Amino acid sequence: MRISIAHKILMIIGFTITLILGASTSLHVMELKEQTLLNMSEKADAIVSPMLSEINSLTQDNTVGSWVLKIQGLTLKNILKNNTFDDLKTIYFIDQNNFIAAHPDNSKVDTLETNQVLLKQLNPKHNVIVAMEQQYVVAVPISNFQGENIGYVMVSFSDKDLALKTKSIISNAVSLFAIYLLTALIIAYIIIRRIILQPIDQLVEFSHAVTTGDLNCPINIKSQDEIGTLASGFKMMRAAVRQQINSMHEQHSLLEDTVAKRTQEYLDAKEQAEQSNQAKSRFLANMSHELRTPLNAVLGFSQLLQDSETDKNKRRYLEAISISGNSLLNVLNDILDLSKIDAGKMQLDIERVEIPKMCHELNMMFLQLSAQKDLDLQISSHPELTTPVLLDSNKVRQVLTNLISNAIKFTAQGSVKVYFDFKAHDDNSNIDIKIHVTDTGKGIPKDQQDLIFNDFEQVQGQRSSEFGGTGLGLAISLRFIKLMGGELSVISDKDKGSEFIVSLPNVELAESKNEVKHRNYPAISSYHFNPARILIVDDIPYNRDYLESFLSRWSFTVDTAINGEDALKKIEQHQPDLIIMDLKMPVMGGLEASQLIRSDDRFKHIPIIAVTASVLKDDKAQSSILTDYIISKPIHREHLIFIIAQYLD
Repeated sequence: MRISIAHKILMIIGFTITLILGASTSLHVMELKEQTLLNMSEKADAIVSPMLSEINSLTQDNTVGSWVLKIQGLTLKNILKNNTFDDLKTIYFIDQNNFIAAHPDNSKVDTLETNQVLLKQLNPKHNVIVAMEQQYVVAVPISNFQGENIGYVMVSFSDKDLALKTKSIISNAVSLFAIYLLTALIIAYIIIRRIILQPIDQLVEFSHAVTTGDLNCPINIKSQDEIGTLASGFKMMRAAVRQQINSMHEQHSLLEDTVAKRTQEYLDAKEQAEQSNQAKSRFLANMSHELRTPLNAVLGFSQLLQDSETDKNKRRYLEAISISGNSLLNVLNDILDLSKIDAGKMQLDIERVEIPKMCHELNMMFLQLSAQKDLDLQISSHPELTTPVLLDSNKVRQVLTNLISNAIKFTAQGSVKVYFDFKAHDDNSNIDIKIHVTDTGKGIPKDQQDLIFNDFEQVQGQRSSEFGGTGLGLAISLRFIKLMGGELSVISDKDKGSEFIVSLPNVELAESKNEVKHRNYPAISSYHFNPARILIVDDIPYNRDYLESFLSRWSFTVDTAINGEDALKKIEQHQPDLIIMDLKMPVMGGLEASQLIRSDDRFKHIPIIAVTASVLKDDKAQSSILTDYIISKPIHREHLIFIIAQYLD
């Protein structure tokens, strides 16, 4: 559709008026909001000022800050009841450890404040105002008699009054906009028609003549305004045409310079992106170390307890801890690989899976959680689904862990049922698997069933304080299932429960794939060793305790060191037959210590088993040069003793 110049000018005028009024309205709204927030801060100071004075007085005798806060909390309900501010919602105290010391709702006392947005913005020196859902929270720092911060008073105000004032300002602005715009457009059109459009028609005729090669076409415009200047420009254009031909070569050279410049900018941006990717990888490696190190102790000590525990219930609890810990390890591995999904480089790790065994592991994992809510948990499979299949068990287990935990979380009473069904193919070498996860919980409205599979999306109206979650679980689950060529769907009605269906087509039976192999390490009890000295080097005490306890069943003399520097001293005192070396330690790390050992002719023959929580291939490659073997955290006992047996008699 052709748009005339007049219409374009009118559109510009309209846009300008809109921009001016919009900017004015925005500034007014911002000023209103700033003033309202300032008033909230002043009201908060007025409300808590008596309590702060009392707290300052009570802490003169070194009274513990948290108890002073609890004492002041006794007056909270009276303050809320007798306050004169209509927009005041609630007041509560949190201590310096982020625990709620006092709250009108007694059920929240001594619980951890979980709102990370609020906690990250706390400032012990001055008031902080944080925008929350339908409210603003004013965090007033509390200091004791010595001026030390002992916590915060959280005063929340409703944003309803601010919203009403904002709505009024916008309504008035819209009315003024309509009046101003209509008047300006009418006047502008009359002027434009007489002053601009008629001369422009002549210029259009001239331009058509020039395009046909008639450079002698006259222009009869004598006005001294911008149109006249434009007409003079058209005349100059005829001379410029010839000049442009001569300058084409110069333009070509300039274009080449521009392309070279853009290419360099692209290369610089690519290098910056690669550096950012390296920083991301390093961050993931550090996070892996911080998570795998405590997980190593959780899994290790639970295995040690299982060996010595005879009570069936306690052994069942320990088994659940081990299964959950391994599931957490698998989840950690998958989270660290999420970047591969976005890059399209995530690979499936196909292995032999026994469905009945998976059902048992899932049942043990969620048995305690479902019992706490008195829910009927049933995880079972089709009676004929006994043949092992070839699947990525870690990803399937993570998907089911997410679906089952959601089902338990959103079910107040009733049951949660998981059923593995299948349909065999005619060739009996492949099957289609369907996993039904059904609950009797709160259900999902139909208009939100597609949204819950998006990143960071949750059911509208869901209280994060009650149910928690980030809104990533179902999104990740859907990606994993699609990666396996399957589908993830939901059938649900509000207040009538939900059924999530995982469909995995063309799953191959394990019996039809001979190349699938699994390493089974010998039983721990089958190992027998001659006396030997082993040095354990780790900065985490419970990691040293776990390895020392595990190795104590054989005739080993076990020495321990807290870092690489300490290890070198211990080696000088008593030369070990084997060293188990953690790589990431303070003072001196495992790589530096291994390099010094390898450079000493007296000790370079000693086998070194490196222990690492890093997921970076470069780190592992560097470690493999200086050590004899690398084992990842969390350490599996059977794997560790198998490797030790390769180096000791």
